Amino acid sequence: MRQGSCSWKTCVGIGGILLALFPVVVQGSRPLSSWPPPINLSENAGRSTFPAIAALNPAGDLLVLWVDYSQDSGGEVWARAFRGGGWDPPINLSSSEGRDEGAALYADGRGRAYAAWTHRSIPGGSDLLCRRWEGGRWSPPELLEHTDTYQPTPYGLFFVSGFGPTLCLFVTMGSGIRHTCLQGETWEPLTPWVYLQGLSQVGTIVVGSDGLLHAAALGPNEDAPYGCDPWLDDAYYITSPDGISWSPPANLTYTGTIAYDVDLAWDREGALHFLWSDISPRCSIDSERSAVYERVWSGGTWGPRRDVSTPKEGQAVEDLELAAGPGGMLHLAWSEGVFDEDGQAVNLGIHYRRWAGGDWEEEEVVWASSADSINVDLSLIGGIVPALVWEEGPSTAEEVYFSRRGELIRRFLPLVWRE
Repeated sequence: MRQGSCSWKTCVGIGGILLALFPVVVQGSRPLSSWPPPINLSENAGRSTFPAIAALNPAGDLLVLWVDYSQDSGGEVWARAFRGGGWDPPINLSSSEGRDEGAALYADGRGRAYAAWTHRSIPGGSDLLCRRWEGGRWSPPELLEHTDTYQPTPYGLFFVSGFGPTLCLFVTMGSGIRHTCLQGETWEPLTPWVYLQGLSQVGTIVVGSDGLLHAAALGPNEDAPYGCDPWLDDAYYITSPDGISWSPPANLTYTGTIAYDVDLAWDREGALHFLWSDISPRCSIDSERSAVYERVWSGGTWGPRRDVSTPKEGQAVEDLELAAGPGGMLHLAWSEGVFDEDGQAVNLGIHYRRWAGGDWEEEEVVWASSADSINVDLSLIGGIVPALVWEEGPSTAEEVYFSRRGELIRRFLPLVWRE
């Protein structure tokens, strides 16, 4: 609202001077809502990495997970809860020898949540473990599967709701994918491994109104310029009716850009937004900069590539996270900085943007960091208010930072209308 204009609630009458005392949103040079300075949730001298966040209920209670290396060089899964307006002390969910990594988190918005991760030890093989949060406490660890083989990396884990009877957990390793679903209180046996030819990593899996699984993945760069790393990825799209048989992958970036991170979500108009971050414009044929890009599936076709991050001189973008509220409003957070003289991304901070009413709204800076802010994760309180966690600091002493978007600033001001 421009200064001197009136809302429909305050401009009343025919002539003379009218004084109204109604609540209005004051708009200045800053966004209508603000992000407060972040809170350090890990607060240790070691490494705290790959945080995940989930909203427990509409009242604003939250759970946060991360992998911590401060007390165990192999990694432990830690959790912290925000309840009743305050943060509980952090607790160790894994507390075991070996490597506990790759933690994933899901909350149903009604007070129940699940955490899953990979445990690996030599000798001892690899385990897929899960714990449940209910009634304000964590259950004991539950073994979903044991293999005698030591996995060199943790599984890629994705909780997916709306596909199975209640909740499913998809397990990936490279191009391999399988899943298990909850039947009542019991996890089913995992399906056999299926290998997705032409892909190297699954990034996100969502369910569409068509009942199909829709996934964003990474795979080989099909036309990298000469002199670029042949292991750079393109972004691919696949679908499945059952989580076992998958469509051939469709390359959505191809010669235009490369892809570092991918995500996808449905908007309120029923269109599918497929987003990726391009971290190296020098290795993209027709992309001029590192940025967040998207293509949108609507009316049976994929639209052209378009910017989602606001174009800036020398910008460097890394990872991103996309979430859809119950009404199909999209919320996006990403890590963005600038390139230095050596072509390295530095001063990576956290940015946010929202899709509403058919377009991306004004970009907001959540945290302008002089260090590195990466591996951002996003959850929606009540399906509306975004809350973020990310990894902050140098690669030897990362911390887990948290911030949630502030409420609209409303003030009571006398508005004058002159004829």
